[in-house]
Amino acid sequence: MALGAAIAPSMSASAATPSAGTGGRVRTTLPSDPQEILESIVRIYGTSGPDRVTWKTRITVFAVQASGVVPLVGLRGSESGWWKRIDASTFVRYSSTLSFFEDLETGRFIDEFRNPLNGHVSKVGVSFIRHKEGEYHTTMGDYYGSMRKAFPASYPEEPIKPNWDLDAGIVRYRGRSNFPPILRQPTLETATQSLRAAELFDSRIMTPVSTVSGFNIRPWESWLGMGDAPGHVIWHYDGVKLTDVEGLDPDYLARARAHTPLFDKSPQFDEGPSFFERVIQNRGVKPAG
Repeated sequence: MALGAAIAPSMSASAATPSAGTGGRVRTTLPSDPQEILESIVRIYGTSGPDRVTWKTRITVFAVQASGVVPLVGLRGSESGWWKRIDASTFVRYSSTLSFFEDLETGRFIDEFRNPLNGHVSKVGVSFIRHKEGEYHTTMGDYYGSMRKAFPASYPEEPIKPNWDLDAGIVRYRGRSNFPPILRQPTLETATQSLRAAELFDSRIMTPVSTVSGFNIRPWESWLGMGDAPGHVIWHYDGVKLTDVEGLDPDYLARARAHTPLFDKSPQFDEGPSFFERVIQNRGVKPAG
């Protein structure tokens, strides 16, 4: 893409292993060198090439109560990332997420939702989140600059320690979002990325094919009208990494581009405060120190 610099075309030689298709030996162990680990994680989430990477996602929101678990509504969306390499041990990802609510039975986009648990009817907006400041991925941890400044204890500098496995030629990488300590509880998001080791460790493949599945535990959303009723929601999501944004569903693409001209642009060049800077301002949080 023409928007901003991207990751250098090649990574460290140690991160590359010939694929089976070249007659070479496929890697059977995971990296232990911090820089090699970082470069591998960048390729799991994104790319070692210059182009935009887009995740095609589906979400189902479940209500969890003592009486049972009920699927409520779906969302269809995407998360695009534009990557930039800062130095040998630092990458930054500028991400933009756009999701629309949909009816679980028909798959049609909806602007209004009726909660089957209580009959509450509410307008449902568009989930559109852009990270202008970028998310930093380093050999000493991941963070957003504004969050580290406001909550340094929550984002310490610690050596990278991936939670991953390599079995049957498949790498499974487990990640967990490090939310700031200002969100309503319960809140927890975790996901597992899965991809072939032969692609991940083959430097000729700029964007390894990958899938993701995970969940986000949250308190009742305001648009559900549940008040203080016992329970919470689980947002379950899955997705696949695309090398071309045009691989998204045509009806989704049309709706996304009609919604905003920013859909095809990197958040790096957005005006005004970043998403998390606005969150901090709205919460009245002062930077530590």
